[in-house]
Amino acid sequence: MNDLAGKRVLVWGIGRHGGGLAAARFCHEQGAVVRLLDRTPAAELGPDGAEAARWPCATGGAGHPWLIESNLIVASPAIPPRAWPDQHAPVTCPEGLFFAHHRGPRLAVTGTKGKSTTARIAGALLGWPVAGNSYEPLLDLYRRLGPDTPVVCELSSFQLWYLREQCPRFAAAILTTLGRDHLDWHPDIAHYEASKLALFTWVEATVTAPALVPRLPAGARALPPVVCTDGIFAAMDGGTLATRADLGLLGDHNADNAGLAIAAALHLGLDPALVKERLRTVRPLPHRLQTVHRAGGLSFIDDSIATTPESAMAGLAAVSGPLAVILGGSDKGATWEALAAAVLRRGASAVTMGTTGPAIAAAVRAAGGEPSEAEDIEVAVAYAGAWLRGAGTVLLSPACASFDRFRGFEHRGDCFAAAAKALFPVATPS
Repeated sequence: MNDLAGKRVLVWGIGRHGGGLAAARFCHEQGAVVRLLDRTPAAELGPDGAEAARWPCATGGAGHPWLIESNLIVASPAIPPRAWPDQHAPVTCPEGLFFAHHRGPRLAVTGTKGKSTTARIAGALLGWPVAGNSYEPLLDLYRRLGPDTPVVCELSSFQLWYLREQCPRFAAAILTTLGRDHLDWHPDIAHYEASKLALFTWVEATVTAPALVPRLPAGARALPPVVCTDGIFAAMDGGTLATRADLGLLGDHNADNAGLAIAAALHLGLDPALVKERLRTVRPLPHRLQTVHRAGGLSFIDDSIATTPESAMAGLAAVSGPLAVILGGSDKGATWEALAAAVLRRGASAVTMGTTGPAIAAAVRAAGGEPSEAEDIEVAVAYAGAWLRGAGTVLLSPACASFDRFRGFEHRGDCFAAAAKALFPVATPS
């Protein structure tokens, strides 16, 4: 990976977030002979396909001869372990190329949920760029800022599985949560957890919740998080670093995320006197408890990123007042009993949709609730708004992935916002 000049490099999977194209650009600039393989013809990929056409492109998968003929395969992390043929060239992922060439300090952030927001908070505190997973591809960051730039790296279980042999080093790492997820990609929960936890053998220090410390690999050095108690983020000496009001994000879980980020940033050299000022610069990411519309007494909050029951439960707890929650989507192997119980405890009305909608509705009924079942997101928004009768919050916090009916969680959130604005327009003065 350190000398790509003249090598035949196959980029397998262009990737929804541009990681494949970033790898193709990087390898080309390093002198490699680049080819691209994707299950979708380049002509159907819009602007990404137009750029991909700079190099030889083929449509196909595990049976394609390029997988054997190449000197190196740069695989999209979305390609699961079961997809690999018995014979193929050496493999890395786009992030592996980055770590082979990057020399600057690095903070890693992973977890079942909360990693994107925690990475954003850490980046704001440290003044470092954030890249990886749902952010800018790491290789594009490298091309912009060079090999010595410090970076906060958001890393998924998919990416970490592909990095398991390279074992890149990090000055510190954050583990936000560890739940049940992505069992459509990982063969079982043990594989998922092992992919995540391997990271903490590659780092100098780890910040996580005390309850997760026993889950860390043997020998991992765990630092205590900064805890928000009675609205105060307190330093180890008891002094005030910041207040909860300095963090403009909804939910107790985001106060926890901020505490992890503050502890990691202080370990990496942040002046404690800067915590308050920099925490105030943090803004919500799109589709993460983001208010997208208001009409009279109704608010519409897009939490489309909530693709597990645990993250949807955090969304329920973050919103006060009368609440109708829209649940359901594509299946990743989750169970619904705890979520159904949380809906009833919260006193919310549940509206279900998507492939998992019937199973979630059945769980809510078994818990004693009366869910509404909708055939699409527009109907779900209409049912939720009608139940609230003009006052309260419609929350899209689906607890599921989006690929049954949408291109991704971003597309689902955009469709939710569009439906809210169409069905509940703001009254104009007469």
